[in-house]
Amino acid sequence: MEIETPENDRADRQLTNTVAITVVAISVFLALQGVKSGNVAQALESTKADIVDKWNQYQAARLKHDLVEAALSTNRLIAATPGVDPSVVATERQRAEKAIAAYVEREKSYQEQAKALEDKLEGLNKRDDQFDVAEAMCSLALALAAIAILAESWWLVGLSWIFGAFGVTMGGAAMAGVTIYPQWLVDILT
Repeated sequence: MEIETPENDRADRQLTNTVAITVVAISVFLALQGVKSGNVAQALESTKADIVDKWNQYQAARLKHDLVEAALSTNRLIAATPGVDPSVVATERQRAEKAIAAYVEREKSYQEQAKALEDKLEGLNKRDDQFDVAEAMCSLALALAAIAILAESWWLVGLSWIFGAFGVTMGGAAMAGVTIYPQWLVDILT
């Protein structure tokens, strides 16, 4: 049985105060990070919808392109029919060729836009993963800090700080848009 002395009481208060400050600091960081993480999640959803829209626009342009090419083939058959005015056929052929050129440009534009959005999505996914890793590390830090109080252990407080520092580094980088991406850890956590 341990005898209560002013020195032991002071050491206990110091441990308790240190853990309390640790918990407050990490909790505030998690709250701020949560706002930014939510914004990234919204951007992810919006970008996914934009990608679907662009690929749908590409498909629509491609379908119209195919229809005009089919009409152009029909135009060639009609041109071979006796009694058809060649000027009318030529005018329709020119119109179809012009439409095909326009659809080819649209397809190319939609495809480039969709691929750019896919690249953006990949970057947003990595940022979201950074936030996830940061949250996991900060949660571990909070749990270790709580256990440190129960076990009256300074080394657990130190371990808590290590996890907390890693979490704050990951979250801070994600908030700043800096890529720190520990793939091995993301693979474990996701």
